[in-house]
Amino acid sequence: MKNKIVDIVCLCLVGAVFGSVALLNVVQPNRPTESEIENRNLAEFPEFSVKTLADGSYFSDLSVFISDTFIYRDQLVGLSKKLDTLRGVNYSISSGDKFVVLDPGGNKNDDEEDDLNDKINSALEDLLNQGNKETDKPSDTTPPIDPDTQNPDGEIVDYETDPIEESDTDPSGSSDNTETDPAESDTSDTDPIDSETPSDETDPPEIVNAVTAIHLSKSTIKLTVGTGATISATQETTTGEGEKVQWSISDSSVAQISLKAKGVLDIKALSAGRAVITCSWKGKVKATCEVIVSEVTVAPPQTDEKLDHLPNGMFIYGDAVYTQGYFSQNAATSYAQTALYYKRLFGDNVRVSTVVIPVSSMVIDNPEVTSGISDQKVVLDKMEAVTDPAVNFVNVYNEMYAHRDEYLYFKSDHHWTQRGAYYAYKAFAESIGLKPTPLTDFNFSIINDHYNGSLYGYTHDERVKSFIDVIEAFTPKKNYTMTVTSSKGTTTTTDSVLSRWNSTYASFIHGDNPYTVINVPENPQDKNVLVLKDSFGNAFVPFLCEHYGNIFVVDVRHSSFNIYEQLSESGITDIIFINNVQQANTASWSKMYLKAVGVNID
Repeated sequence: MKNKIVDIVCLCLVGAVFGSVALLNVVQPNRPTESEIENRNLAEFPEFSVKTLADGSYFSDLSVFISDTFIYRDQLVGLSKKLDTLRGVNYSISSGDKFVVLDPGGNKNDDEEDDLNDKINSALEDLLNQGNKETDKPSDTTPPIDPDTQNPDGEIVDYETDPIEESDTDPSGSSDNTETDPAESDTSDTDPIDSETPSDETDPPEIVNAVTAIHLSKSTIKLTVGTGATISATQETTTGEGEKVQWSISDSSVAQISLKAKGVLDIKALSAGRAVITCSWKGKVKATCEVIVSEVTVAPPQTDEKLDHLPNGMFIYGDAVYTQGYFSQNAATSYAQTALYYKRLFGDNVRVSTVVIPVSSMVIDNPEVTSGISDQKVVLDKMEAVTDPAVNFVNVYNEMYAHRDEYLYFKSDHHWTQRGAYYAYKAFAESIGLKPTPLTDFNFSIINDHYNGSLYGYTHDERVKSFIDVIEAFTPKKNYTMTVTSSKGTTTTTDSVLSRWNSTYASFIHGDNPYTVINVPENPQDKNVLVLKDSFGNAFVPFLCEHYGNIFVVDVRHSSFNIYEQLSESGITDIIFINNVQQANTASWSKMYLKAVGVNID
């Protein structure tokens, strides 16, 4: 009898516990939508329909939803991982270093991934076979500003310039010079007596130089907030000599103008709007250029892709966690063809480069370790082989491997250090004929001398807590401004590529944002680069300030605007795709890059 009572009490207690947990799971407030531990979105409550009920998918999806959003799920997963700590497979190697495989999984290119790559490659084949694609651009229905009917309250800023000599080319780009014969003197009002006076007894008539026409190098300039451009003028005069002209802008809140050497006018976009730049001579002869400044509108990203790191295959070697690179022929082809499509889309005058970054295991020399992991040199060589010659594939492996004994990768974070990014920049610059700036010529600082990065969040292995890193920063000495548009749509302008409020890897260019532009006034304003990147690109971008006037940075995981529609008229001369080797071998990034220019892969 006593045993029966104990059994009943135990059953009641167990039922009460499970019943309470079940009830709490149903009514829990603030049901989670993301898993911080697993870095992914959780399943959503399924939509009910007769079809999903009939085929059983409704209850299947409901089961996934309940398990995914179970109360205290992240805490339970974390506890499970901690119980698994030190469970990794230990290997004995002759060097005596620790070698622990945390996740022996390989490259997880499953059937779904292969199907997506097949769709991407099929779509790209059709697009590339069509030749250069003419993209439908939204028509600009806003009427142009008439400089003679501007708001009288608009601020006018005048800049008097030195005489501008006619250039070797006319404004249309023709190689023929525009020559004007000197105007004949009008003698109709001349006193005939004076005209008969011997020339040696009178002063010669004064020759008056007059400007008969002004031509501007551009009639319309389209910018986004934070970017810059330049404009110049040529004159037609009665004597062929240049005259002083004045520059003015109708609204100095939209753009700021300043005179540079040789009469070139520098324009800096400040806020969304339209303004007219006028070049005039004595108020009689004028030429105008309309400046259109837009803000990039952002919306919540339309993709669940948040990772820029594949945690499978991680291992501890010595006092660091390492990640591995993989190769997928299908995915690498998608990536290469996507870059080629951008080349066709933006035109022959735009150079497209792909910079694929090795991950940390590339620096290991011990053959007892390297024999069991992929050779990233082989991976990059294979990727280069599938890249069309029209695209500049920057094989950074040799440059980085030559410096493998330096601090190229963090021990506790999946990213590279900025020192590692420098050697990739050096390889890129040399590949296009630029002279890379020596690393010693940058400003140097230490952001954090006691950094423990992302890999504990991936592994929850207690050993990783003891791996401490230093974050070095190398920043340009040139003056520049950086304008960041966040995922919330807010725009901030700063004079530093480092965040003053962040001491992690996310300090570089203020982390992953939909759209960032850097303007370097002393660099040519018609030399502009578009960088399409994962977070590895953040440490790379500051080095580009050495060469480009405007640097446009887009992270397609967080952006939703059409890159081509927004930036095709921004004077882009270079496009750089920069991804770590894992992401360049997954279909999702090619899919996102294509969607960013209006190509949707179902």
